[in-house]
Amino acid sequence: MVNPPTKGRESDECFELYNKERSYIENGMKERARMLTETFNGMTNFSCNEIEGAMYAFPRIRFSDRAIARAKEMAVAPDFMYCMDLLNTTGIMVVPGSGFGQEDDTWHFRITNLITPTEEMAETLQRLKVFNEEFHSRF
Repeated sequence: MVNPPTKGRESDECFELYNKERSYIENGMKERARMLTETFNGMTNFSCNEIEGAMYAFPRIRFSDRAIARAKEMAVAPDFMYCMDLLNTTGIMVVPGSGFGQEDDTWHFRITNLITPTEEMAETLQRLKVFNEEFHSRF
């Protein structure tokens, strides 16, 4: 907010409500960022840097040679194949990292931590974990 309420300028109720809502939003984002980092670092073939203040995670995915070969057959990047399979299987939408100019032979996707409430983020991450295990068991 460009000009947030200040004590003495606005009413006490306005000032307190602003601080309460701001803390709720910030704490929720911190919690979801922690959840994303911990979940990705606990998943098969994933790693993720700690999210520090961003609204997005950009985890790295490692694909087997079989998965990479299948993506080549489909004429798509492996992370694109993964993201489309994730969307079609679970309804979870993420953005393939191949569209962000990542290093050659590395694969990522971008996901937001703005999913609210936090309980819905936890459910989404559980579905993603199940999908990931199934995906990697096929390849």
